[in-house]
Amino acid sequence: MRKHIIGWLFIIALTVVGLGGTAAQSGIRAVVINENLNIRITPAIGASVIDTVEAGFVFDRIDAISGDRQWLRVDYLCQQGWINLTPIQILEGDISTLPTADPRSIPFGGFESPRAGFTTQNGTILGRATDGLRIRSGPSTGYPTIGNINFNQQFSLTGRNRCGSWVQVSFEGTLGWVSATFIQQIGSGNLLDLPEGGIIADELVPQVDGDDEYFATLNLMLSRLQLAQESLDSIRNSWTDAALTGRAVCQDYPPRPSDFTIATPLLAANFGTLEPLRIEFDSAMQDIRDAIDLFIQVCNQPGTGNPVGQATVQGALNLVNRADQTVVTLRQRLNELIPDFSPTGQECLLIFNRQVELLPVVQTGVIYGDSITNRAIVRGYCFNGIEGQLLNIQVLPIPPAELQAFVAISPLDNPTDFLSVGVSFAGERQSLGPLVLPTTGAYLIIVADLQNEQAERNSFGDYALLLSDLTFGTTFRNLAYDELTNSIILEESGGGIVFGDTNTLPASCPSLSFTCGQFFSCDEAEACLAAGNFSLDDDNDGVPCEGFVCPSN
Repeated sequence: MRKHIIGWLFIIALTVVGLGGTAAQSGIRAVVINENLNIRITPAIGASVIDTVEAGFVFDRIDAISGDRQWLRVDYLCQQGWINLTPIQILEGDISTLPTADPRSIPFGGFESPRAGFTTQNGTILGRATDGLRIRSGPSTGYPTIGNINFNQQFSLTGRNRCGSWVQVSFEGTLGWVSATFIQQIGSGNLLDLPEGGIIADELVPQVDGDDEYFATLNLMLSRLQLAQESLDSIRNSWTDAALTGRAVCQDYPPRPSDFTIATPLLAANFGTLEPLRIEFDSAMQDIRDAIDLFIQVCNQPGTGNPVGQATVQGALNLVNRADQTVVTLRQRLNELIPDFSPTGQECLLIFNRQVELLPVVQTGVIYGDSITNRAIVRGYCFNGIEGQLLNIQVLPIPPAELQAFVAISPLDNPTDFLSVGVSFAGERQSLGPLVLPTTGAYLIIVADLQNEQAERNSFGDYALLLSDLTFGTTFRNLAYDELTNSIILEESGGGIVFGDTNTLPASCPSLSFTCGQFFSCDEAEACLAAGNFSLDDDNDGVPCEGFVCPSN
């Protein structure tokens, strides 16, 4: 079952604050139980093979696992390689404790401690390139190239792998890895004194295989299928006529469709999804081209009438039918992968890790009600913020729920860049902030319950959510639960807002910037007064918008 995006982000956020996840442990050993085993440069069938080992070979340096949990990263003769789980047996250790890695999409060292990218640091040892060098994002040819060093150019050395066969370098602001084979040391110093694993980059290299490029590639492939369909339909009609008449009706030939090319970084980062699609696409296009070329060959035969044998017709129709089946299957798979969400003004689109999810938009000053359930243990919301805006987020469990509220906020377009994360005690209010928004744009709020794994499930239930704007000195009020009235109140105002069964609590303030002429009911005006819009009550008698939506005293 597919895990929702918000669920993945919740797990990542837990790891950031140290509340979840397990650090990688050493001491994992595995033995080859098949006749032989290929060691590959990336965790994928078809990737280049470093070497092949026979049954009985033992790997005693295993330090990571792939995202699909099917490959292990090993240190093999001082080279970084990947082995599949199927032909091996674990002798010692627990592979579930290993960190996730993938040279095609995850930077060496992980996103939190990347060992390649941009840097202002330099090492104390200098080196010179004895040939043209590719700077890679990790100590293996499986990592993408992020820069180049020309022959005889100099750079500083900042780290090494275990044996020193790969060296981390700082070159013109780029931090990355080069093969030690093509480095000549300048001056004194011992390469083995460099830190194993290298130093941490100041900033990651911008990704060229992001979600936008991924979905754009899928859409382009779907559009190319539509164009190829016209050629397929045309050549099918031509060969069908030939089957009925025994002759080829030669006229304008349909366009020959071309194969589909995918940018190498994008293909590498999404190899398991995109490569099968590309192979099937190119196979279908080849069948269509062969059917067209065969028809052209018949039409170019010497003589008149263009007769065609039934065996030729049958072979051509077989190509057409095979291409047609492949195109139908491809179109179905692409439509499943391409998001068909169309967000409204009350929703936003969250794209993360090649998945898409619609989230409700929340406004400042409005109290919202929601629930944690067995099916939805994590909730997500979004809002539009302004650079420099001072905000506070409150989550209040509503009895009898005893949620241990987990709250996180991050930019919507960079959801793992958490600006703030907080956790409450069971059943108590969690207040996150005040925090200053770094940029203008859309932001993501995650709300979850850290007790959801408990056997007693009493933590599931309702909660209230309030996003407050404190930029202009608005008086801050705490969410609280009034047992006598069974309502959510703002402590300093005393104005109760009754909790209902709908997603948004009744009598909520639509906007703190509203004037009296913009409200639909007195309840809305009272809610905004309670939230801090005191301009609605000119005479300070506790009744807002008198003569507009509220009756006068």
